[in-house]
Amino acid sequence: MTAVEGFAHHLRQLHAAAGVPSTRQMAARTGYGKSTISEAFAGRRLPTWQVVEKLAAALGADADDLRDRWVAARGRPATVQPVPDWLTSVRTSADIPEIVTGLSLEDAVAVAPSDPKRAIASSWEVLRVCALQLAHCYYGDIPGSWSSNVVETYQRAEKDGLLPAGVAAVAHTVHYRHVEAQFPGKELPSTAELFQIIVLAYRLAWQARDVVEIYEETGKSQP
Repeated sequence: MTAVEGFAHHLRQLHAAAGVPSTRQMAARTGYGKSTISEAFAGRRLPTWQVVEKLAAALGADADDLRDRWVAARGRPATVQPVPDWLTSVRTSADIPEIVTGLSLEDAVAVAPSDPKRAIASSWEVLRVCALQLAHCYYGDIPGSWSSNVVETYQRAEKDGLLPAGVAAVAHTVHYRHVEAQFPGKELPSTAELFQIIVLAYRLAWQARDVVEIYEETGKSQP
């Protein structure tokens, strides 16, 4: 058994001791998606400390003890910051939330080579829609009409711990490309660049939508 597998085994023991709450319940308690929760218990790779800390709280476990076990399983200094799961994990089709906008991820990728402006617009639209939903559910308001207000919503959600580290930077990157595409005569990104913009935007939108669905299912925001 590897160190990572041993850590996951300990998480499963804590899960059992807490009464085996369902993946959906764990997602609601932690604010992370079901795929992130499942991966943490599977032991294929070590979850980030942010995920483990939320799991500790959700399971009533000793966070300090888990921190020590997590550092030991990682096998490197605690000062090194791992990449957030939401940027590195691969979602299954069943774990991709539905976002009602003009184009799906597949459609946006398909039109990118022939209609780059539409692909960028769709990437921005999914972020805008999810920012509206996020602000309405958790803050009781809606972002202003400026596109920068959408970015500010993601910054606020990251600062408040609703969304994981990195989301504000991603929102800023997509926002920059969205604004840049509005200038007449401005050279548009290459297809390879567009694909990256699209994936970043939709992944962030899915993460935000996960949090919105938790609110809708529980009827309240996370502490």
